Amino acid sequence: MKKIIDFLKTHPLVSGVIGVAFITLSVRFMGPRMNGNLEGGVFRLAFALSGMVFLYLISGEKTFEKCERTTGYVCKVLLPTLLFPLFTFFPSILTHVQGGVPLRSDWLLQLLFVAFLCLCVGLMEEVMARGLINDSLVYQFRNTKKIFLIVAVVDIVVFGVIHMIGSKIDTPAAFIMAVMKALSSGAGGLCYLFLYWKTRNLWGVAIMHGVYDFIATSPQVLFQTAETTTITANYVSSDAETASIRIIGLGADLLINAAIALWIWKKHMKDVDFETMRETW
Repeated sequence: MKKIIDFLKTHPLVSGVIGVAFITLSVRFMGPRMNGNLEGGVFRLAFALSGMVFLYLISGEKTFEKCERTTGYVCKVLLPTLLFPLFTFFPSILTHVQGGVPLRSDWLLQLLFVAFLCLCVGLMEEVMARGLINDSLVYQFRNTKKIFLIVAVVDIVVFGVIHMIGSKIDTPAAFIMAVMKALSSGAGGLCYLFLYWKTRNLWGVAIMHGVYDFIATSPQVLFQTAETTTITANYVSSDAETASIRIIGLGADLLINAAIALWIWKKHMKDVDFETMRETW
């Protein structure tokens, strides 16, 4: 066992790939078996902690020693990323209210379960997509001057593609939706990545990621519109009318996330010394 641990410590890219693959495949094949949002949250919390083990093997305590700092700053800067889910949240609530759809009898309990699930999802995905991907590449290729550009490209691609795992892409519309979701998720992930570079604060980006998911999904459990209260994330629709709406929504999400990423880069990344960061990360 010691030889394996020593090998993983001296081969950060291997540790990162194993960690990302382990979490991704576990969620893909075991996630659908989870019964309810509370169980799903516990499941994802467990894999967030497993990801932290791999992250510790890569970068030791460095990634965690600043996690209690700058959380307020990170959350403040990332507030604009909540614009799109808020744009969909209020119309969804209004539609249900105007349609006379009653609240669930246990709506408050279900809302708490969803909040727990979303925060655990945010933590798991940030440990994986920002922590493991970034740190494994930087530690493996520290002498590569364009390593942070490489990290950004890899992070956008991997984080975008992960959101499409399990989706049935069998029509041109479904393909367009898949591509748009991958791009919008990648652009949103870039916002989180910039703040991770600036502060190395995983907690802050994880919290805002979780809040984003909570706002986007909570209307699913408030009203008596379905037999189940389990949150699902199906970004691809085969219905023509629904597909058109989703494509427009994903396009808007992509534009908003890209604009926010550009704003964060220009306003908040000016004082980041990437050369020093590459040598000392």
